[in-house]
Amino acid sequence: MPVRVVSAVRIMQVCIKQPEQSTHAFSTSEELLHNATGGVAQVFRYWDRLRGARLMPSPSEVDFLELRPWLAGIMMVEVTGGEGRELIYRVVGERAVRLRGYDPTGMTVSKAAFGQSVAYVLANYSVVIDLRIPLYGWYDDEIADGRRVGSGTLLLPLSGDGRRVDWVLVYIEDTAAYDWTWAR
Repeated sequence: MPVRVVSAVRIMQVCIKQPEQSTHAFSTSEELLHNATGGVAQVFRYWDRLRGARLMPSPSEVDFLELRPWLAGIMMVEVTGGEGRELIYRVVGERAVRLRGYDPTGMTVSKAAFGQSVAYVLANYSVVIDLRIPLYGWYDDEIADGRRVGSGTLLLPLSGDGRRVDWVLVYIEDTAAYDWTWAR
């Protein structure tokens, strides 16, 4: 796919999982940024800047100091093996720990997946790993007091050799994690 630059983000194919959709839809990074919450958009822009003209950046380029504002939502998942691959949580931010109620660091995604189902979560990782493209999924919900809350998950491929995805950088945005009482 040809790459064109619009406002410093190179347009590329991405996978979008819209609310209430079980199927994967393919779109552009422009649509991802249009639908993304603030943290998701910033982490995507960071990843896009790292990759430059390449398909994806190397895991060694990820600088957690630069990601400091979003560290609570960051996870790094290692992709091991070939056909019978394992996905292992290696870095897990406090937001993922809070949502699960435990720390899955060192556990496989198949044992500690958080989402609709293990199969659903593994299918999302498979899109990112097999197609080597980002995936963004989100949902919005209304809670008892009428406020809207939402959650978004961004999965970004990383590659040490430029061809095979061997890590996935994950960012979880959870609007319920923010206390907006000061803004009322």
